[in-house]
Amino acid sequence: MTMTLVFTCFFATLLPHLTNAASCQSNGAHSPAINPTGTPAILTVNDFGPGGDGGGPSECDGNYHPLPQRVVALSTGWYNGGSRCGKTIRITAKNGRSAVAKVVDECDSTQGCDEEHANQSPCKTNIVDASETVWNDLRLNTDDGEVAITWTMA
Repeated sequence: MTMTLVFTCFFATLLPHLTNAASCQSNGAHSPAINPTGTPAILTVNDFGPGGDGGGPSECDGNYHPLPQRVVALSTGWYNGGSRCGKTIRITAKNGRSAVAKVVDECDSTQGCDEEHANQSPCKTNIVDASETVWNDLRLNTDDGEVAITWTMA
């Protein structure tokens, strides 16, 4: 009976690490090609403020960007080594509403599951990670988690 309990405790401790292993693998540094008339993407929500789920300060300027700022992080390929830092993009939802937000960070699709990335899995390669203010401007529900959108340079 004691051996069964030890095995059960060991397995229960190990299982989360085994099941998360695949989600910690890189999704790659290449995002889908940018279409100047509208690039399809997945909108996710992020808290860019201190203590938020975005982890540390933004890659672009080393600062936090608390609400109500309209800011986004782009997947590694679209972030393009920081070349879009400080530029604005226009995000359009399927409901026809649009919002403009400033690029302040990278949603790293090559690395994750560590303290630097707030223990989150690597981003998918087609992510626009936006502040709650952007979601509100688009009249979207953050509880949806992921929503199909298109984006262009503003």
